[in-house]
Parts: sequence; C-alpha cells; structure tokens
Amino acid sequence: MPPMSSSTIRAFALCAVLAAPAPALAAEGVVGPANCNEAGFSNVLAAVIGSGGGTVTFNCGTATIPFTSYKQISNTVIIDGDGRITFDGQNSSAFFQVFFNGNATLRRLTLRRGVFNASHALENFGTLALDRVEVRDNSSSRAVVANSGALQVFSSTFSGNANTATDFNGDGGAIAHGGSSLYIDASTFTSNRTGRHGAAVFSSGLITIENSTFTGNQAGGGGGAVYQTGSGTSVIDYATIANNTAVFGGGIYNDEAASSTLTISRSIMAGNSGGNCDGVLSSAGYNLWFAGTNCALSGTGDGAGNPQLGALASNGGPTQTLLPGAGSAAIDRIPPARCILSVDQRGAARPAGSGCDSGAAEAGTVIDLVFRHGFE
Repeated sequence: MPPMSSSTIRAFALCAVLAAPAPALAAEGVVGPANCNEAGFSNVLAAVIGSGGGTVTFNCGTATIPFTSYKQISNTVIIDGDGRITFDGQNSSAFFQVFFNGNATLRRLTLRRGVFNASHALENFGTLALDRVEVRDNSSSRAVVANSGALQVFSSTFSGNANTATDFNGDGGAIAHGGSSLYIDASTFTSNRTGRHGAAVFSSGLITIENSTFTGNQAGGGGGAVYQTGSGTSVIDYATIANNTAVFGGGIYNDEAASSTLTISRSIMAGNSGGNCDGVLSSAGYNLWFAGTNCALSGTGDGAGNPQLGALASNGGPTQTLLPGAGSAAIDRIPPARCILSVDQRGAARPAGSGCDSGAAEAGTVIDLVFRHGFE
C-alpha cells in the first residue's frame, strides 16, 4: 500500500477530531432575561465552571453585554450566543483568559472593542475553539488573540483589528500564535493591521489554514496576511490572499532564517503590495499569482494568471469571500483527483466544473447549508 500524502493524513486527523464525542458537560446555565448584563453573565459562567463545566446560553434576545473585566475559564465550557449576543470591551477591557486546564468554545458571538492594559483581548493557554465568531474593531499594543495552547478557528471573521506596537509586541495583528497548534478553516481576515509582522496571523508554531480569505490586511514589517517563523511544518491550502500590504511578503512570508517549512497549495496570491510571496516556501501545486511579484513556486499547476476576483462580499455561507469571475485563471485549475477538499469556504461543493478552483471560493456551485465542520 503506498504511503498517504500529507493532505490525506491531515484529512484523516481532522475527521477523527470532529467525529470524537464531545466531553460530558456537567451543567447548563442561562443568562437572562432579568440578568442580561455583565454581572449576570459572570455569575452564570462562574456557576457553570464551579460545577465542573457546561454550557452557557442566553435568553436575552439581541443584546450587547459590556465588559469591564476579563473572565477566566477553566474546565470545559461552551458559550453560545446564538448569533444575537455581542460582548463589548468598550476599548477598556479584555474578554477571556483560558487556563492551561481550560477547554473553551465560543460560538455564534461577536467580540468587539476589546483591550486590556496593553495586552490581549483574548488569551489562550489551554484549548480554545472559535465557531462562527466575529472578532472586530479591537485595538491594543498587542495581538488581539494570543495563543499559547491549541486554537481552532471555524467559519469566523476577524475585521478591523489593530496592534499598534512596532517592537516585538507588534508581531500579530489579529492572531499571535506560539502554542502547540493553530487550525483555521473557512474564515475571513480583513482590514487587520499591525506595526510589525503578520497583520492577520503571526505564527512561531505549527499552523494549518484551509479554505480561508485574507484581504486588505496591513503590516508595518513582513507578512501582510501571514508571517511564519519557528520550526516544524505548516500548511496553507485553498486560500485566497489578495490586496494585503507589507514592507516585504505582502501576502505570505516564511522566515528563511528559521527552520520552519511552509507549504502552500491550491491558493491565490494576487495584488499584494510588498510581494505576493517571500521567504522560503514549498508548493504542493496549483497555486496562482497575479498583479505583483511572482512567487518562487514550481509545483504542478503553479503559475501566473488573472483570478478575476470580485469584491469582498456575502456570496453565501457564514463569511464573506472573494469570488472568481468569468474567465478567471483559477477556475477548474485543479484536476478532480487532486481536489482533496469536497467543499469551499462557504460550504459549497467542490468541484463545480471539470475541476476544482484554486482559492477559497468555488465559482458556479451550490451552497450546502450544513457547515463543513459538522456543527449545526
């Protein structure tokens, strides 16, 4: 039997994670309707944590809950806002710190205007999943999200976040990752900025990015979208990385002085100021670049061409995307046998034509209302 490809191994690993039974949760807590405020939420969260873990839901309708102090999470906790709850840091407070023994899922929430004494709006030392979360308009002299553990991001949007630091604290605009793992799936990063490296993602650990869009992000140093350093092997697959800005590596930068390996495949890099690709990158094929410096990639199907990308828009699914237009060089670029993933960022089926499209969004296909990570 021939050895499995790295893409197949990742697919089996992801299926195993998603198929595993959820941990038993000891309690349920409901915020509201009489206590739809910070004190009410804090009391319910503390009760759930104190019971050994559980789920926090809301009976508040559509509500904004201001934060004046960050909340610490231990045990296994799910906080589900049902798409109607916003946590507002009021430009003076952070949101959560997940302990080493914590396993937190934030689901269908908005986190906005978070900051904490020149620190991180969201800090993870344990296990953290963001599922359909909008993280927007947070500003500090640190990355908005600091991951020192295991972080998974599903169908989420990071927009308008700013890290104002220009020293090493300026590494990471939206996410600074130095933990055991970072997995990003079906998510969009737009208009994030930082004073140094990695306006969307700065990583010194292992990363896997699939079916995700990076556009309009701006770094004062390298990596307008993604800056990778450290050691180990990381993967970017089916990404659309367009119109980002940096001094070098406007799209992607992999630090050639480090021992990291960053492999990119089936992706679009277009119109990135400061270069579409920079540093030492490996290719698993079918990448497309346009309107900027060429990428030094020579895998099967790699090359220059116009992806004819539309504007960032709601093209179906929970996040906005850049959809290839008619005549795009991205369309049907990938033979069916090399498609690997069966859906795009929106949950739409791949392939729609004679092959799969490079980039995060598949043109001319029907949206599947079941999200690809299996949540309702």
